[in-house]
Amino acid sequence: MSDPDHSSETRARQLAGTLGLNNLKPEHLQQLLKAEKVSAARRALMDTASLTPADEPAHVYRLP
Repeated sequence: MSDPDHSSETRARQLAGTLGLNNLKPEHLQQLLKAEKVSAARRALMDTASLTPADEPAHVYRLP
């Protein structure tokens, strides 16, 4: 059986690596995962069916 803490740390390290943040401490990795979850939850609540790419503000960045 997989260890949930290990899999979340692995996911955090993969995300950090994708973003070029390879030297984050464990507590910062957890903050990154929390930010990713909040970001995904907020995007899921948005009504995006009628939006075009021009409707997205330039200052909005998405995690990969």
